[in-house]
Amino acid sequence: MLGTLLGAIAAIAIGDPVHAQTVVDTYFNDKTTTFRVADIQRKPVKKRPESLGIKTSAQAVFVADLATGNVLYAKDPHKVMPIASLTKLVTAMVFLDLKPDLNKTLVFQPEDFDGESKPVFKPGEEITYRDALRSMLVGSVNACAKALARTTLGEKKFVAAMNDKARALHLNTPTFVEPSGINPRNQSSAADVAALIASAVAYPEVKANAQFSEVTIKGKSGQSYLIKTTNNLLGSFLNKKPYTITAAKTGSLPEAGYCMAQITRNERGNQVVAVELGSENHFSRYQDIKALTSWAFDAYEWK
Repeated sequence: MLGTLLGAIAAIAIGDPVHAQTVVDTYFNDKTTTFRVADIQRKPVKKRPESLGIKTSAQAVFVADLATGNVLYAKDPHKVMPIASLTKLVTAMVFLDLKPDLNKTLVFQPEDFDGESKPVFKPGEEITYRDALRSMLVGSVNACAKALARTTLGEKKFVAAMNDKARALHLNTPTFVEPSGINPRNQSSAADVAALIASAVAYPEVKANAQFSEVTIKGKSGQSYLIKTTNNLLGSFLNKKPYTITAAKTGSLPEAGYCMAQITRNERGNQVVAVELGSENHFSRYQDIKALTSWAFDAYEWK
């Protein structure tokens, strides 16, 4: 969707119109568009100047308007930190860029379960690419990320493609060493994670999977697997009228703390992307994203 793509481009620029226009020109290299970043009309304007933001436990926070990239709130937004399973946003994009047949199946191998504390699937089980992608995005299943990489490009080339993807989006801080997020050397800034999720939501498969609170996956063995969402905010007021969660990803590691990225839309079509890295615990992560998003919609109006 054009609006989503432009939002991603604007978010990448982090408030720098010149940089934003450079990225626009890179995306639209066929010269068939006359779109200029400056043409965006509706921008968030603070209606409560005295409201400075929300105090959070996170080490890094970034909140922006998706359509313009205007920064609404930030706390150490360029600090580079481990991002845990937020990595899977890039895994999904690289996989989908390969234009795979989603009905094709993969067979899990023992190496897919390295570092998986509570395996969902078992070596030898066979599921479709569609179900592996869905399990990865909804339930953050590490083995699915590993298997998708292994069975397409091979993990080494796949990870190289992930780093190439970040560079193609003109992002300097994301670095990946494996596709699941289990390694703390997968790192980024909160601002660049905002650009990553803004880019990822342009993929219909990523956006569609954001709304599942749970999915049941049936393996070729005949066994069914219940995969529950890692996003506890799907049942919150942010996913009820007048709001809709359009994309989200969570992640956690001892080295990363608790992380989350989410895009929320209001009834007028305005979308806010909120990212936090290094939150103190499971509950503060959700409370912070909920509070930051609610604050942004309350403190700003779009004109």
